[in-house]
Amino acid sequence: MSAAEAENFFDRELSLIEFQGRVLAEGMDPDNPLLERLKFVGIVSSNMDEFFMNRLPRLEPDEPVSAAIRQKARDLMRTQWSYFTETMAPELAAADIKRVLPGTQDERQTAYLDNFFTKELLPILTPIALAPEREAPALRNLGLYLVAALGEGARRSSLKYALVEIPQNLPRLVSLPADTGCRYMLIEDVLRMHAGALFKGFELVATGLMRLTRAAVLPLDEERDEDFMKLMSEALKARRSNPVVRLEVSASAAMTAFVRDRLDLGAAEVYEYADWLDLKGISQFAFQAGFQSLKRPAWEPRPASDFERADDVFKLLREKDVLVHHPYESFDCVARFLREAAADPDVLAIKQTLYRAGRQSSIINSLEAAAESGKRVTVLVELKARFDEENNIEWAKRLEAAGVSVIYGVAGFKTHAKAALVVRREPDGIRRYVHLGTGNYNEKTARLYCDLGLFTSREDYASDISAFFNMVTGYSQPADWAKVEVAPYGLRRRLLRLITREAMTSTKARPGLITAKMNSLVDPELIEALYAASKAGVQIRLNVRGICRLRPGVKDLSDNIEVISVVDMFLEHARVFHFANRGEDEVYLSSADWMPRNLDRRIELMFPVEDKDHKKEIIELLKLYFRDNEKAWRLAPDGSYRKVAGDAKKRFRAQEHLCRAAAEKAKLLALSAPLQLKPRTAPKPA
Repeated sequence: MSAAEAENFFDRELSLIEFQGRVLAEGMDPDNPLLERLKFVGIVSSNMDEFFMNRLPRLEPDEPVSAAIRQKARDLMRTQWSYFTETMAPELAAADIKRVLPGTQDERQTAYLDNFFTKELLPILTPIALAPEREAPALRNLGLYLVAALGEGARRSSLKYALVEIPQNLPRLVSLPADTGCRYMLIEDVLRMHAGALFKGFELVATGLMRLTRAAVLPLDEERDEDFMKLMSEALKARRSNPVVRLEVSASAAMTAFVRDRLDLGAAEVYEYADWLDLKGISQFAFQAGFQSLKRPAWEPRPASDFERADDVFKLLREKDVLVHHPYESFDCVARFLREAAADPDVLAIKQTLYRAGRQSSIINSLEAAAESGKRVTVLVELKARFDEENNIEWAKRLEAAGVSVIYGVAGFKTHAKAALVVRREPDGIRRYVHLGTGNYNEKTARLYCDLGLFTSREDYASDISAFFNMVTGYSQPADWAKVEVAPYGLRRRLLRLITREAMTSTKARPGLITAKMNSLVDPELIEALYAASKAGVQIRLNVRGICRLRPGVKDLSDNIEVISVVDMFLEHARVFHFANRGEDEVYLSSADWMPRNLDRRIELMFPVEDKDHKKEIIELLKLYFRDNEKAWRLAPDGSYRKVAGDAKKRFRAQEHLCRAAAEKAKLLALSAPLQLKPRTAPKPA
């Protein structure tokens, strides 16, 4: 990074770790219930796993900032571990959720553990010798291993070492018989108690625990002219032997030194802990049944009112656009759209993108049913969706078996756009119905992620999305879009024009206004455009959940820019952009963050929201987050984040407010009459 960049832009990776710090702060906030805090602690572990797999390998080791990034990551994980061991574990025990250590179990628990080890654990264990003369074994990424130091006869001075992988398909937390509360033993402790059975003729001198993380970069040559699914499968296999970038270990100094030497790792890759490796696995307590007093009340998404009141989805969408907001409104409206399309004899074709889908997916079921009933179904399955590659390969095989035409993305690009198109024969001719969204077609994450979706049958939208599918599935060139904008072909230019227009029309009497909500703001060209707009007097309010390289509040650079980040019970995931346009508000939803990868190396969609009531609803939604004085953080010019302070008597929490509003809307819905639809007003001539 040049000196000018360092002055005007925050480092991407340092900003990412700052975000993990905000997530951890939720895990350390005593106002949150205990198991809610545990959930956030687990999220930090999961996010940092991804950081080490995906981001750390991309760093240049000789850059000065690399050392700062590594140290900041190490400090964060040490803070997380210390908080869990010193505060959270004792709180769990005080709540009668107690860990049983080997040697402290009672007779009933001993009998249970002996049976568990003999019948469930032992048959699937495979000891692996770490002999100096043998090649280092191929160890599983994120696998948890018991390390055993073994003595033979009286020769304890020359220990032998072995590894035992702890099966990932067994529970990490082994529930034990107890008269009250919850008693559990970690599965590694069960193995420690019985490990001698694996090494007959040797003395088990000591045990330790280790977990390694490999780089997740895919060795993939997309230009090879062959079966892309086969190519991806080969790349995934090759990734299993990628370099180790982190070794977490809980063991003696001698054992740690031996393992480090056998894996050929430097001190920078080793992270030592006294106990409790992999807090992501421990955090599963947060999702188990029971202990309701230690959790936040579960939120049940409410029905989308227009869908709930309509007996025919296609009749509804012929007459009006429908905007939905997840998880406040149920994702079932999307599932119903595809379910009814699959069952409707007048539907001729369905086209859809799939970036991530749940393991149990009604979306997949509907697409299969549609193909099996003779409809023409085309699905673009993105096999390069990071860490979902294997899952998506399985979906692709299943869809192909049902007769679906499956496309594996566009060479050189990830397809991250979220779109579905239904083509239907009707009395007045062919009509097309569209769903566009900011989030994935995944029922599970739709209960946890905040996203917006738009349903429409407007011909200009439908024509654009038909052309979009022709482009990504065939050889069609990018269209002259009527409504949507597509990356990597024109989305960057469109955003730059929108920002520049706001700057050019801004006056002291009537300053411009840009409000944008996204996951990450990284792109230097867009940031420079925002700086220029700020200098022109445009008021810029940015809600950036995660990485933000823009430096706000700097005199003569970004005086008029405010950046907040909201970290709460649901993951803020929607990309929403509002440009005031001198009173002629323009509102856009998108699948794309403002990052080079999204704008230049992915297939993304941005689309306008044109219904007057919907625009008003979204503009008010954007404002809500800037009122939040409970879960919002403000980015300072020095790169630090501070909780937004507010009057305790006027506390406001945006997500809590949205839950209440959705619940009230559902109550009114229960009392309302069926939806009375009126013909859609014909569009005015351009």
